[in-house]
Amino acid sequence: MIFSRGRKQDPVVEFWAWWPTIRPAVVAAIAGGGWGSITEDFNKRVTAIHKELTWEFSAGHEARHALVVSPAGNAELRAVAARWAALAPAADPEFEYHTSRQPDHSTLTATIEIGGGVKLDMSQLRFAFQRDDGAAAIDVVGYHPMFRKLQETVRGQVTFLALDWLLGEDGVETWVGAVEFAADEPAGARDPLDLVAAVDTLREEYREPQWVIMRATPPGAPMILALAVRPLRSVRWPRFDTHVPVSLPFPDRTDEGLPATGSLEALRAFEDGPLAAALHGDGELVAHESSDGVRTLHYYVDGATSAGADLAAAAATWQFGRAQVGRAHDPGFEAVAHLS
Repeated sequence: MIFSRGRKQDPVVEFWAWWPTIRPAVVAAIAGGGWGSITEDFNKRVTAIHKELTWEFSAGHEARHALVVSPAGNAELRAVAARWAALAPAADPEFEYHTSRQPDHSTLTATIEIGGGVKLDMSQLRFAFQRDDGAAAIDVVGYHPMFRKLQETVRGQVTFLALDWLLGEDGVETWVGAVEFAADEPAGARDPLDLVAAVDTLREEYREPQWVIMRATPPGAPMILALAVRPLRSVRWPRFDTHVPVSLPFPDRTDEGLPATGSLEALRAFEDGPLAAALHGDGELVAHESSDGVRTLHYYVDGATSAGADLAAAAATWQFGRAQVGRAHDPGFEAVAHLS
């Protein structure tokens, strides 16, 4: 007789196997309440995937309802949520599926209770904002007449909730820069939908990713020439949680230590050829820096795939010196924060 050792079930696969069995009860609960044990069941299934994931039902864009399982801004969990979404069934007229809270402008006309029973008429909320073109982002200051009566932590909670309702979680993480909240009305405070229009304009301008050139000459150090994609936000690539820097020495260089014509052509051909082919859709080049005869290409890949190892194998074929390849878990893109 042959015995097999039992394997631990994949909680994501189990979730989607369970979903059709609970879906009719969810539809009924959305229509008429009576969630009963459904909430407890969802908590159990979602926390089995990861204890810090959050979930909610909301109105859909195309479907009547949306099921959202979100990392709630935690970069460490984006790849987990992305895998949950990748195994989801196709959207249908009843349900669609998302990994972030979706915009819900109707909430901005409601009255909410927060901060120990304080009621806020959200229609009085205003935002002052300005573009930061260097970072492809919009800096905002939230204001409500009741803020002067609330603690700063509660002001922040209201401001960030309102931004999520206005732009969706991914919209906030992609397009919003600095966030502040004021007890006194800031100059230029405007209707929240004006902020939505400003973000829509910025999003349209960056419909096709743009590359920005940066130069720096640190005291006593060689010049650094960098190119980085805008917007450089990790939320754009939720699966790509691993930083793989590929450093390539080049012999033909200028007096400043930057690639001259011969090396520049070789670097571009190598980037567009062997390195690009190694990704198989499981990674992205987001920036590169050249200094003192070395170009470092900053790739981010899905750490659950072979993309990192394949990049290293491709880099080993560089003919102008020994390539150096690193690999580190970095879902928040901290390694390229200085280029964002």
